[in-house]
Amino acid sequence: MGPVLTFMREFIRDPVCLGAVAPSGRELAALTVASADIQPGHVVVELGAGTGPMTAEIVENHGDNPFLALEPKPSLAAALRERFPDVLVDERYCQSLLEICTEWGHPQVDRIVSSLPWAIWPDEVQQAAFEGIAKVMAPDARMVTFTYAHSQALPAAKRFKKTLEQQFESVTKTRIAWANVPPALVFVCDRPRSG
Repeated sequence: MGPVLTFMREFIRDPVCLGAVAPSGRELAALTVASADIQPGHVVVELGAGTGPMTAEIVENHGDNPFLALEPKPSLAAALRERFPDVLVDERYCQSLLEICTEWGHPQVDRIVSSLPWAIWPDEVQQAAFEGIAKVMAPDARMVTFTYAHSQALPAAKRFKKTLEQQFESVTKTRIAWANVPPALVFVCDRPRSG
């Protein structure tokens, strides 16, 4: 089964967990990974790898970097392992990132590429996820995460942007990836705030 059919099957089973109607397109994956500014030697973690559009972009452009993909849905994780046999895929949630990364041998992370459906999560779930992320991020680390362009005026999206600004010293937006379905843009989040 291809990535799109796998995604649609999982969306029908659990649309809230996936938080999207289609997997990210190539333009959005390229924009997201380029915005991460991954340099040689950077330790990279992907959150919510799904069917692997971001994974593919990372492997293609940064295949020599230490790279871990988190995907808690077993069927999607299995599809990722089959498609990317050289990528370490973990099925735990980002709340356990310190444990996961310590076991992996990279307790500090330079770049996080996220496809998590942040805006549809309640505040307490967002906070727990950010607490897990903060425990592994290097002082000069960067996290990138995308959001749909049409949702920017919605209260949940505004709350999420405010949350990002509380978590990071700098939060900027990229251009819109118009070819994505639906169109999306990327938040570039630099230097996690301590405490």
